[in-house]
Amino acid sequence: MRSALLLFLIPLFGKAQEHPFLGAFTLSELEGGVHVAWTIIAGGSCDGQEVQRSTDGITFTAVHRISGICGHPSEPVQYTAFDDDPPELSTVYYRIRLGAQDYSSVNRITITQLLTSDQRVFPSPAVDRLTIVLNVPVSASVDLWVYGSNGALVVQQKGIGGDRIDLDVSGLSPGAYSYLALAEGRRFIGRFVKR
Repeated sequence: MRSALLLFLIPLFGKAQEHPFLGAFTLSELEGGVHVAWTIIAGGSCDGQEVQRSTDGITFTAVHRISGICGHPSEPVQYTAFDDDPPELSTVYYRIRLGAQDYSSVNRITITQLLTSDQRVFPSPAVDRLTIVLNVPVSASVDLWVYGSNGALVVQQKGIGGDRIDLDVSGLSPGAYSYLALAEGRRFIGRFVKR
């Protein structure tokens, strides 16, 4: 039982032995999702392939399928897929199902961009630092205003570069705050709590 548990955990936390006819298996975060690429080594073959995704590294669901015979008797064959709906701002796990029962090792990637939401604030409540992530290009310039519950302006920053704002809130009094961010001709309005 113990050795079976160790074999199960190796793909998540260490370098696992890859499937014998699977070559490179890589994940890349691109704008709008995750690019999955893998290679079947020459001489390897399977009947159908599936890219599977998980949020916990244990329970997987298919996000892309390729039907039919895969691989080639004498040449390596590269395959790619694009997952356009991974969970935002989280670690996501992927594996390749090769044929009916064979699987690759499990690879993981941390999604750092917003894909479907306009904005996210974390942590809330905040103690010392707070991050505001906006669904704008990394090259965007952001202007930010933070207001206390009484409507008084407590923070103003202009020309912040990027899609995320790291804000020092250690000097703010505990309570609820609202913010207005302007970027790329768009207005982002939100709230957070300072503990």
